[in-house]
Amino acid sequence: MLQLRVGTGKKPTRLFPQGRLFVVEEKVKSIIDSLSNSKSTNYIDVICLSLASAIKADYVFVASINDEQTEASTISLASQHDILDNFSYELKCTPCEKVSSGGVCSYPSDIQAAYPNDQLLEDMGIEGYVGIPLHDDQETTHSILVALFCSKFNNEREITSLFLLFSGLINKELEKQKVMNELRTRNEIIEKSKEAIIVCDKDNKIISANKAFTDMTGYSFREVAGKNPKILSADKQSDCYYQEMWADIHTKGSWSGELINRKKNGEEFPEWLSINTIHDENNEIVNYVAFFFDISQRKAAEEKIYHQANYDLLTGIPNRYKFLEELTKNINAKAIGTFKSALLVMDLDLFQEVNDVYGHHCGDALLVKVAERLKSLINVDHRLARITGDGFALLLTNVADENDVDDFIARLLIEFSKPFYVEEHIINCTLSVGIVDFDDCQLEASSLMKKAERALSHAKENGRNSSSYFTQEMENVARHQIKMKADLERALKERKLSLMFQPIVSTKSKEITKFEALLRWNHEGKWISPAEFIPLAEECSLIKPLGEYVLAEACLHLKKLKGLGYNNIVFNVNRSVYEIPLNQSENQHWLIMINMYGLKPSDICFELTESALAPDKRNNETLFTQLREAGCKIALDDFGTGYSSLSYIRRIPLDYIKIDKSFISDISENPDDKVLVSTIIAMSKSLGKEVVAEGVETIEQVRWLEEMGCDYIQGFYFSKPLTFDNIPAFIDNFNYEAKPTKSLIMS
Repeated sequence: MLQLRVGTGKKPTRLFPQGRLFVVEEKVKSIIDSLSNSKSTNYIDVICLSLASAIKADYVFVASINDEQTEASTISLASQHDILDNFSYELKCTPCEKVSSGGVCSYPSDIQAAYPNDQLLEDMGIEGYVGIPLHDDQETTHSILVALFCSKFNNEREITSLFLLFSGLINKELEKQKVMNELRTRNEIIEKSKEAIIVCDKDNKIISANKAFTDMTGYSFREVAGKNPKILSADKQSDCYYQEMWADIHTKGSWSGELINRKKNGEEFPEWLSINTIHDENNEIVNYVAFFFDISQRKAAEEKIYHQANYDLLTGIPNRYKFLEELTKNINAKAIGTFKSALLVMDLDLFQEVNDVYGHHCGDALLVKVAERLKSLINVDHRLARITGDGFALLLTNVADENDVDDFIARLLIEFSKPFYVEEHIINCTLSVGIVDFDDCQLEASSLMKKAERALSHAKENGRNSSSYFTQEMENVARHQIKMKADLERALKERKLSLMFQPIVSTKSKEITKFEALLRWNHEGKWISPAEFIPLAEECSLIKPLGEYVLAEACLHLKKLKGLGYNNIVFNVNRSVYEIPLNQSENQHWLIMINMYGLKPSDICFELTESALAPDKRNNETLFTQLREAGCKIALDDFGTGYSSLSYIRRIPLDYIKIDKSFISDISENPDDKVLVSTIIAMSKSLGKEVVAEGVETIEQVRWLEEMGCDYIQGFYFSKPLTFDNIPAFIDNFNYEAKPTKSLIMS
């Protein structure tokens, strides 16, 4: 009697009586004959067809189960005579769900009654079902083998036995297909790889090469088979280089690096090469695998990036970064040599006027000719660079003494006294030169540049078209600036700056309606003029925190003043053009600070100078509009000392125009100033702006300004700047018509 062993560790089970054994053996034989005689390479299809025929099933299929055990997809679906199209279906509420969980499932009839929610059984008209799981080595079900019958069957044990008998063969075929698919995928990846790949045997003879190798080198596999990869060498690397490469391969098992190789047509190309060794079970080398790719484009891109990073795109000479590198090399060389050098920093005089008159394209053409003229004056040992828009630097090396430098400067200035011929224009453009003579190897390149730039500033202050050597006095001035900057930063951090408030009087109501908040700094017992420390703050990027401090302090004091019952007073707060944000997303910052102190925007008037109206300040107009729409007022301070363009004033939203005190001081004696001030007042009125006169000191100035229709007066005539504590008493005792008493408050 036929016995089948199912699973492991179990006793043989007697499945069939002797009478049916012959039938089973015949079916097994027919299936084996079908497999033996089949010309198909898909054994799974053959097995499914053979099983369907042997057990007279309407359908037999093998289906794979997804990792989530939720869906089955047929690998092979056979009727008794044909292979049908594959399909996928959900396992839930189907007999296959039970099989996928690892159990054998058999229903000779009424399968639809057992699984009423399985629509597929109904659609296919299935009456009987047999299914078994297919396991991997970890006893995990990866696939199922299923037979479907459209009518009742009565050979359940026979079918189950045949399925179990051939499950091992199906499993092995599935594993084989999986391995073949993996190999096919790997081969496809290798062939489609953009990296050239070659495999060598242990003697470093080429035994395999992919398509990318042929595309990259021009050699077919036949042409290189059995040859050493050194046939690609361009002989650009030394023997030592290759010795180190092979030492790494033998000791570390791999190597990566850059090589220059040669294509079949003789063209050389840079490549990035990686070599790995393959070992057998005895740790003996059996293969070398090399991956490489052409890095010509990358090298070209690197060269382009390097050139863009180190050379001026307009003139082609080195830029500031590259020049500092060369200057540093020169300084380091002094540690082992004895020679003098001189650093020159040069700036074109009035270059901006060239751009304004002739246009930037002409200015660029001039810069190219300037670079050419400078190159014509130097030798190969000197280093020239363009370090700013119209600034150049020159390193003179191996100079004998200061006389050599003086001679060169003299020739330089003579050459630049000659005109330039640019685009049919004759342009005179001279140079200012700052010079540092040095032979100290302890200096840093950045320090030398700063010294040369200070000397250049001195040359410009002396009238341009000249040169100036760096001196210790310049260093002292610079050190003083650095100390002042540090002290100002500390004073700001420790809140040791204070505000004074100068009244602004209405000529109509005869009352004090506004105070201008003025920043004061007592530095080491001495009052520092804002005219000194405000430019310092702007230059050293302290102006923004300084401006925020002033606005915050002004808001705090105004809130206190309103708490005392003075509700109709407005504080004027000065803002530098450098405080205006470049990004419109930051435009609400000033209003946010006003709201933080419980004030209304109408409580603050912002004073800005005419530089804020310049057309290149693109966000300014947007900011001023937003401030005015919120309720703030805008005053144009020091009118007449900046751009003074009516088109700017008409375009920018302004409420007040403040006439600079330099025009007020002489109106009593100077008829021209009277005409100018009266014109400013009339113009402002016609534009709908109110006028504030600054620096008013005499009753004569007051009366004349009243007669001209000036709206507000500010100056020592009414009061010097007051401390906050003195404001209430000053307001309470103010009398417009009474002769003011001399204020004892420090200005």
